[in-house]
Amino acid sequence: MTKFSIEKSKPYYDQVYYKIREMIIFMELKPGERVYEAKLARFFHTSRSPVREAVKALCKEGLLVIDDKSRIFVYNPTFDDIIQIYQCRTALESLAAKLTAHIATDSQISKIGEVIRQTEQLLTDEEENREQLIRLNTAFHQLIIKYSNNNLLNKQLESINSLSFFFRVLNFKGDHRGRELFMEHQQIYQYIKQRNGELAARAMMKHIENDLVHFCEMNSETYQTVFKEAKDREKRT
Repeated sequence: MTKFSIEKSKPYYDQVYYKIREMIIFMELKPGERVYEAKLARFFHTSRSPVREAVKALCKEGLLVIDDKSRIFVYNPTFDDIIQIYQCRTALESLAAKLTAHIATDSQISKIGEVIRQTEQLLTDEEENREQLIRLNTAFHQLIIKYSNNNLLNKQLESINSLSFFFRVLNFKGDHRGRELFMEHQQIYQYIKQRNGELAARAMMKHIENDLVHFCEMNSETYQTVFKEAKDREKRT
């Protein structure tokens, strides 16, 4: 673990929560790794109370899990978990893109465009700017969800926000991955800017489906095979 020091000006719980979340998402704590509250408390130079609260929140978000013996582990996704997250995102974020194209203000759409511009500037060195590119990827999706102005949709996607971010990190692999994502984001943005909700929704759906295919290809030959079998079953039904 990298060295960490508590900032006295900020609540301990917030600092502990965000740091553990970051450690999980950026793989300082590996999927399936056991987590010990006492060890984390020593690492943060604090009592176990803020650690316990942070662990509780992260379990609720799905990034940590507790087994039947009360042992804490970093979330280790199954293939079914991955499919279900992407299914939810495909359905809800395509709707968000459609709504945003229709009802977002020009100023809000410009903010989405600013994320696109910032992303393009970082593509000159994807490896060096990897973390920033992942965060901008997340910001692009979150702005579209926010500007859909659908509170229930926002709430549903917020419940899987941490897991979605977790998968984005796992999925940022391969040559020119940042540019691939940028090109698809740019297309979605252009449809939103043109106020074409149908095409924005279709492009978002295709983008997330492509993301799932890439995840399977990059992370496991088993996932790739099972995903193909699932798609074949869909075609037969």
